[in-house]
Amino acid sequence: MMRVFPVAAMLVPLAGIGFTWLALNQIAPNFATPAIGLLPVFLIFTQYYGRGRFHICNGFYLPEALPIVVFGVIAGWAYGTNTTVTDPVSPGIWAGGAFIEGFSDIGSYIGVVLPFSIAASFVDMMCLVSAQKAGDPFPIGETMVADGIGTLIGAMLGSPFGTVVYVGHPVHKRVGAKTGYSLMNGCIYLVLCLSGVFPVILSLIPVIAIGPIIFIFGLMICEECTLHIAQRHHSAIFFGLFFGVCDYIYTQFGPANTNNGPNAMSKGSALSCMLWVAIIVYTIDRKWVHAGVFCMVAAIFAAIGLIHQNQAFDNFTTGFQDVNNTSPFQFMIGYITMAALCAFMKFLQVVNPKKLQPDEEGYENDHGYLPEISEKGVDNLFETWWDPIKGDLDKDTTVKTAKERFQDDDDV
Repeated sequence: MMRVFPVAAMLVPLAGIGFTWLALNQIAPNFATPAIGLLPVFLIFTQYYGRGRFHICNGFYLPEALPIVVFGVIAGWAYGTNTTVTDPVSPGIWAGGAFIEGFSDIGSYIGVVLPFSIAASFVDMMCLVSAQKAGDPFPIGETMVADGIGTLIGAMLGSPFGTVVYVGHPVHKRVGAKTGYSLMNGCIYLVLCLSGVFPVILSLIPVIAIGPIIFIFGLMICEECTLHIAQRHHSAIFFGLFFGVCDYIYTQFGPANTNNGPNAMSKGSALSCMLWVAIIVYTIDRKWVHAGVFCMVAAIFAAIGLIHQNQAFDNFTTGFQDVNNTSPFQFMIGYITMAALCAFMKFLQVVNPKKLQPDEEGYENDHGYLPEISEKGVDNLFETWWDPIKGDLDKDTTVKTAKERFQDDDDV
């Protein structure tokens, strides 16, 4: 799969998650209480981007997040957004054999479970590509298997969430996190969850103090996306973000029966984004065969309801909300017509190619069709997967830790 998916198709869906759920969704409460909420958002830029860390003494600087949290806690309690402290809760119950008993009900949910599982697998690969571009290539098969085992164990214990693979590896690296981060993170969460004090902590720290800390991760994920994608493909970035935005809107505020287009875009948004970005990238590079293949893959996914529908294998001709024009059949036809156009463009490219090079006389009068654009690193990631380990990663795009970045500023 890594041989055919362009880099942009793996990074843009993560940017969509970062842009909406990790960024916009986190700072929305700050704008709901602007008197005390705007300063924490602004502090993100003064601390992380403006390099305005507060110096205490002898070269010791306050961590970037600390002023945000301190101000948020003081302001939240002073302003009245936090008034009570929640009591600890029960740390939970043993799920027992519930995961086995649940198999008897899986039939009616298979149309939801299957698309979700496929999307989760693709998100894992997106995270691997994101980490590779930050200079840390991991074995793909080993990572996928480990993630699957971790998720299975969590599910047996009653967790509805996937585990192991982080979204935002480059951001963790930029702020100096290493292998010990995951270990400490896991141990702290284990203690907090088993002790039942999590609600107590959340009631003590206002959301206006927590949100901006998560916001910076979403923002940096988007930043990494533009850094590692060729400039000619940046239009695909912004188009791909539409699917994440639609998913955010319809998940947060509910579907609107009168606007079925954005609603359909929100269904299977990560897969839809990945496929569309691949199609657009290969269209920009005039690789019509590749673009056509991805159009046909999208047609198959749409036909069985993995994208644009509430669930798979249902309502082939009617679609969600019984709206015929957004049915799997209608989307399948649309993607097939796109594939047909790609085939026609490839035909023109073969029978009437441009014969002159841009630096040759008469080039502007040569009205043939332009050839493919081929560039190392745009697709076929296996060619360069282990380059960071070999020291071939471009020094200009190597991600530095926070300590190294601030040391550079001191040298200047």
